[in-house]
Amino acid sequence: MERKIIQLSDIHFGDVTFSTSLKDNALKQIEDENPDLIIVCGDLTTDGYLHQYEDAANFINELKAVTNVHVIPGNHDARNVGLIHFQRLIGERKFSQIDKNGGFAIVGLDSSQSDLNDGQIGTDQLIWLESELDKIPNDLCKIVTFHHHLLPIPQTGRERNILLDSGDLLRVFIDYGVDFVLNGHKHVPNVWVIENMVTLNSGTATTRKLRGETYPCYNHLIIDNGNVYVNLINTETGYKKELARYSVKMESDEFNICSYKHNLL
Repeated sequence: MERKIIQLSDIHFGDVTFSTSLKDNALKQIEDENPDLIIVCGDLTTDGYLHQYEDAANFINELKAVTNVHVIPGNHDARNVGLIHFQRLIGERKFSQIDKNGGFAIVGLDSSQSDLNDGQIGTDQLIWLESELDKIPNDLCKIVTFHHHLLPIPQTGRERNILLDSGDLLRVFIDYGVDFVLNGHKHVPNVWVIENMVTLNSGTATTRKLRGETYPCYNHLIIDNGNVYVNLINTETGYKKELARYSVKMESDEFNICSYKHNLL
């Protein structure tokens, strides 16, 4: 059974480069795609202020009119005690969902720290994560999402944005057979594979806060029988480019990525 997942990140309501037209484009494009799930990987706001969260909540409600939506906070959302507004207007800062019919399970984590750009998962969340991963059958595709980078990303300048405890988190992922990690943060789309685990970064969907030759964009995942496809969608034009393709197979009743193809951005 085919499942479509949209990965959005870095919406940044309140930023001077935020574009209402890009936001409207993204909403129309997502409606046309008719996905089964939307994941927003943090930084809904720029400063964590109430009025920015109110705008973000309106947008999230528009997305919820399309399909099921999960949101985790980013470092900008944690500014100015903004996580209070996040919990009241957006929802819980971590989540876990198992979709046996769709063939996947996804866990969301909060990597933000109040008024800091650095990210960290922390011991309590690591323990919670292990307990949630323990509940997921091995034959499902395991997806984990949080805002900050697990691994360094090209074209982001001096690397200082990976999680402070990325090593501990990476060990948990390998031990529990996580297949996909979805992140945002530096507005640069990218994909790495390490230990048969895919780390997939999303660009900024609705701003012109761009690095190099990147453009406003978001990711579109299709999980189908024996394959996973990742498309990069240009928010401005709607142009869709295949970013990656993975073939998967069941080995001893366990979901495994057995081959992949990555295309240049």
